Amino acid sequence: MFSTTQIINSFVAGDLSREDTMERLHMSIYSQLLNALADRGIAPPKPPAHQVADEVASFLAILDKVEPPSDR
Repeated sequence: MFSTTQIINSFVAGDLSREDTMERLHMSIYSQLLNALADRGIAPPKPPAHQVADEVASFLAILDKVEPPSDR
């Protein structure tokens, strides 16, 4: 049996996935996990760099359709 702190620390260290962490903590929505992290002064996890790059590229493609390209 692991304590809440041990489970959260394992998640932060990357040893547990979001889903496993939430299941072990009996959480049904991700915001509960984010709140548990915030309660302990832990910043929420950052998305992978490739995901951020893909989202930025998608946004810029949409922006180019709405507004002419400028010096970005």
